[in-house]
Amino acid sequence: MEAAELRYNWADPDVYETFIGRWSEHLASPFLTRANIAPGSRVLDVACGTGVLSKALAEAGAHVIGVDASEGYLEGARRRRSHPNIAYEHGDVRHMRFDTNFFDAAVSTLALDVIPEIEQVVAEMMRVTRPGGVVASAVTQFLGGMPAFDLVINTGAVLETDFARLRSMRAGRQLFWPNGQATLWRKIGLVDVTEIPVVVDCEYASFADYWATFTDGPGSITSILMALSDDARGSIEQHVRAGYLVGLPDGPRSFPMMFRAVRGLVPA
Repeated sequence: MEAAELRYNWADPDVYETFIGRWSEHLASPFLTRANIAPGSRVLDVACGTGVLSKALAEAGAHVIGVDASEGYLEGARRRRSHPNIAYEHGDVRHMRFDTNFFDAAVSTLALDVIPEIEQVVAEMMRVTRPGGVVASAVTQFLGGMPAFDLVINTGAVLETDFARLRSMRAGRQLFWPNGQATLWRKIGLVDVTEIPVVVDCEYASFADYWATFTDGPGSITSILMALSDDARGSIEQHVRAGYLVGLPDGPRSFPMMFRAVRGLVPA
């Protein structure tokens, strides 16, 4: 892996569900409570993935258009989370087809942190939202907010330079530190901006279940692990297993996951 490079495989919706789905459904409800979008609103779900947030919005009474660049994820969304109030569309969230002021709200979860042109995307979210409408997002707090991932990354960083680079790349992204998104929201021109932490549980049935999310997942950890020799990967696995078990029998574990939820309004 080149320094400061994050790799993702945005093709397989079932892999995504196993990897991200452990916490995305837990996040949807507290995020929507925070976003405070009125029933009946016309809402854009930016980078909707497999439709977790879109479905939660629709069930709360919103009329939703979910846009994503991955045809695979959209297929998974239509298969798993269809709803009469949802239309899923393939599109580029950096250049959206919608008219200015078309939506009552534009929202996104677990997506903006993997789009390089985040400022451009947020500006588009603001453009397509009416004056007084809501623009809201939730992303992972990479610095200290992902202990399930940090166990693997910090262990790997002791043994492999690629993991050390990945750790610096992830944790050093200050936009995803506390109030990082809020600063961007204000820079774009949104008003009444607030940002809060949201903590949810990330649950695993066993160490095998936990470890498989990193050997079979869509992200950079998987890319690094699977590029290692069997011996190097096995050494990391042995140390990570000890951290997962913490001297106790194998079985279920629950890790906290912290997200930063930001909300702002389009100026009237």
